[in-house]
Amino acid sequence: MQSNRQSHTASALVAVIITITILALLASSLVMNVNNRRMTLSQASAWQEAFAAAEAGVHQGIAQLELGLAQNSLPLAGPSPIAWSSPFPSGTITSTSTRVYLNHAGEGPSGASNSYADYTLTLNENTTQTIPRPYYCIVSVGTVGLPGGKSLSMDSADAVLRKLNLRTATRTATRTIEAWVRPVYTTQGPLKTDQPINLNNHNIFVDSFNSADPTRSVNGLPDALGLTGHLVANIGQFDAPNFNVPLAANISTNSPFANIGNATVYGDVLTNGGATDASGATVTNTSNVQGQIISDYYEPLEPIYAPQWSDATISNSVNNSKTYTGGSVTSPARYQVGTPASIGNIKLSGGKQVTFGFGTTRGAPDPTKNYIELYVTGDFTTRGSGTTDGSVVIVNGVNVKIYVAGDLNFSGNGLINYNNKASSLEIYGISPSDGTTQTFTLAGNADFYGTVYAPGADLKLAGGGSSGEFIGSFTGKSAFLNGTTQIRYDEALAGSGRIASFKIAAWFEDVKKTGTFTGQLQF
Repeated sequence: MQSNRQSHTASALVAVIITITILALLASSLVMNVNNRRMTLSQASAWQEAFAAAEAGVHQGIAQLELGLAQNSLPLAGPSPIAWSSPFPSGTITSTSTRVYLNHAGEGPSGASNSYADYTLTLNENTTQTIPRPYYCIVSVGTVGLPGGKSLSMDSADAVLRKLNLRTATRTATRTIEAWVRPVYTTQGPLKTDQPINLNNHNIFVDSFNSADPTRSVNGLPDALGLTGHLVANIGQFDAPNFNVPLAANISTNSPFANIGNATVYGDVLTNGGATDASGATVTNTSNVQGQIISDYYEPLEPIYAPQWSDATISNSVNNSKTYTGGSVTSPARYQVGTPASIGNIKLSGGKQVTFGFGTTRGAPDPTKNYIELYVTGDFTTRGSGTTDGSVVIVNGVNVKIYVAGDLNFSGNGLINYNNKASSLEIYGISPSDGTTQTFTLAGNADFYGTVYAPGADLKLAGGGSSGEFIGSFTGKSAFLNGTTQIRYDEALAGSGRIASFKIAAWFEDVKKTGTFTGQLQF
């Protein structure tokens, strides 16, 4: 009997030991599984946070570019800027790396450096149609400290995918984003405004051509010239379907309001929240719009600031005929009418005329001295008949930039640009700092070749007689078009003028083991 009791006791003990062992194994397996899940979750969280950190570096790089625009400079290499108007260096200039620290409140090593992004800005000059366009490549590496010990989760494939760093004293998760941003110019589009557009006549036309493409222009013009030297209008001839090209004459406003006035638009109408439905319509009279009505548009208009020139020739107001002569492309001749303390105007009446001509060398006109910049601190108005040419004349071969702080009014014979090329004349309206009303009016009988960027001005275009041709690109706070007015947008302007902003052209995660993309994307 005693032997049987000992046997039962031994069996019970063995059973208990086996049960405890099984429970211990189950508990150990549970602990290992829970720990693995926790480790996987922590590593996945750090991996995702590293991506967010890399995105933050890209956005910081874009913010640096936007700041450079606001300060009239763009970054060349890290903190070293170059003037936006300077020739961009050829080839690729590699920038220094900039580190941005990010606050980290989650699980992981303590310290300010636990989560950060290192980004570089690389300037790539992309020359198209002889115009250098600064594309920037932003490479951002987001780094986040890994929590826990020097171990991986049990899922080896998952660990390899994330490429976690466990070999150094500081364990990290890193991800790399590469983004390419392209410049957006003030001359991209025939008509842009911040406030409503009003095309107040069914005789208004907006179309496009390309002066650099012989198949989409007539000797670089939108039409042939008639016997009087004016364009013989053939509206929409280069927007016809048989050319198999997208409509480029898009008009756009950051407002929801646009009265198209049954004008013919060979492109899209873009608004910010505009509606075309019967009740509460804000985009009206669109029967002759050849493209689409789009309601999700918004593009901020960069303000224009007064030039800060130290080499300008300063004069008082101009009321009589005057000739401004040019300088070289790298050292343009600069003239200033008035000062901020003593406002100066150019006001021409009767037969008075302002001429922009070549500079001279040894008393003879020099074709290499053909760049002129003019800053009018007050108004620039022409109301008289001028001469047989016009009140403002640009000699063929001369390139002109005009900055106007007050109102601009070219009427009467207005302005004649003998280059017959919109890119040779740039007119900028300096944005009023005190909220005063600014008006830019282009009217008269002459064909207007040029670009106007006046984000603080109410823009008014009115054709005289049976036709008013405006060849170029026009931007204002608002726009009012009247009469028989035709805007002929030159698509070759798309890479000229001032850089207004940058937009992302490509964005992808770089998953290579080492190195970064060093080629040049084609856009």
